[in-house]
Amino acid sequence: MINSAQKLVGAAVIALLCFAPSAFADGGSLTLTGAGNNIMNNVYVGPYYATVNGVANTAVICDDFEDDSVVGHTWSFNTNNFSTLGSALWGNQTANYESAAWLTLQMLSLDGNPSNKTQVGYLSFAIWSLFDKGALAGLTPAQLAGVNAWLAKVPGNLTTAMFSNFAILTPQGCTPGSCPGQEFLELTVPDGGSNAMFLFMAGLACFAAIFLRGRRQSARGASHLA
Repeated sequence: MINSAQKLVGAAVIALLCFAPSAFADGGSLTLTGAGNNIMNNVYVGPYYATVNGVANTAVICDDFEDDSVVGHTWSFNTNNFSTLGSALWGNQTANYESAAWLTLQMLSLDGNPSNKTQVGYLSFAIWSLFDKGALAGLTPAQLAGVNAWLAKVPGNLTTAMFSNFAILTPQGCTPGSCPGQEFLELTVPDGGSNAMFLFMAGLACFAAIFLRGRRQSARGASHLA
């Protein structure tokens, strides 16, 4: 039997999973701690790892090809999300940020499998090219084809609501090409497990909540008709 307190907790958990509200800080400090060992066209591709406001081993995805980051360096950032893109590094480029977030999800789902390193590289360059076409200079025809294949897969019906669990870590007080470090995307879901598993469980919880609500409403409707 579930008492009222348990029902309240359950509702809170479902709300957390369904709507993934972000507990974003206003900003803080980021130290780049690792760039991985995946290199394409003489460039380290994502994901990178950083200590963000004291949280070590945070996976971050770079969307900024015009600036450089150096492992061990620290800089201050402002936290943006899809409702504050005007303050992000690239401004109100909503469609590009949506595409970058979608490509980031694909990258995180592939990362960790050595056989996927080439695809992860294509995804990094695809994200960079959204904001800076110059990122594609020097790629081989095969690499360019791989990047364009991912760009072609980006759905045309993306909305900002789909990415409420993303933080955009924007270096403070700079414009592209003059920043102390790069702008990063961070998926703000629990670490230590699979991001894909979290998203699957979130979807499952939402589906269950909708299904149970529909069953209850049907039961009420039947009782009124009886």
